Amino acid sequence: MIPFDFEYHKPTSLAEAIELFAQLTEQGKEPLYYGGGTETISFSRLYQLFPRAVIDIKGIPECNTLAYREGKLVIGAAATLSQIQASNMFPLLSWCGGRVADHTIRNKITLGGNICSRIPYREAILALLVSDCELIIWGQQGQRRVPIGQAYNQALLLEQGELLVQIVLDQEITKMPFVSMKKTADGLVNYPQDRIGYPVVSAAALKKDDQISFAFSGLCSFPFRSRELETLLNHPSLSLPERVKRAVQCLPSNILTDMSGSAAYREFVWQNMLTAMLQDLEG
Repeated sequence: MIPFDFEYHKPTSLAEAIELFAQLTEQGKEPLYYGGGTETISFSRLYQLFPRAVIDIKGIPECNTLAYREGKLVIGAAATLSQIQASNMFPLLSWCGGRVADHTIRNKITLGGNICSRIPYREAILALLVSDCELIIWGQQGQRRVPIGQAYNQALLLEQGELLVQIVLDQEITKMPFVSMKKTADGLVNYPQDRIGYPVVSAAALKKDDQISFAFSGLCSFPFRSRELETLLNHPSLSLPERVKRAVQCLPSNILTDMSGSAAYREFVWQNMLTAMLQDLEG
């Protein structure tokens, strides 16, 4: 039970949602866009979030899209992780999102909600970071279409009142070789339906034109993709052990230490993952 009152709105169009957000903000109600609601409810119960109004985006058609269109895969921000996994239209995303929470909760968690989460892991975004997808974002100034590399830096960069509507990527990306791995405190998670937990390290790698893209969660305090790291890991004249050994020098932040594992343990797990992924994708 949420221990305070709030207004609930469910617009049926993007224009209505954006206008509602502006009106509620003017009224001092600090509105939030609401997808599956799992995080909003959880943080509100813990007195860490106090929205006086929520705007449910599940009634907006564009936010529920999950389809191929003119050589592109279009995924609405309100599509749930379970829907995406069941469709398997982007297998790497099915694997990354399929390890978030359990099946019952994935029926509620939306892709947009996971990407914009306050929780540091946000594992579904790993597949999107390596896919070089584009994000469709709506706000008071209308629509903008932004490459994820420009829209994401430790967190999704949205202006006040902006709404993530869709994720768009080339259909060919969905067919490319990939590896997805996750290690929790309880062990290695090999399949989306395995035992679930927050990651010690979670990783995604995608091979395109003999170049491998990598993204990681759990290693640092935010998910990331590093071009400097990829340049090193794809270096043709260095041995695999040398590349893995030098990789720690390219991290964007300090390695995380928490209840799931120390920085030294995370580095050990990560290096083993890098070795396995490179061996797999380099053949």
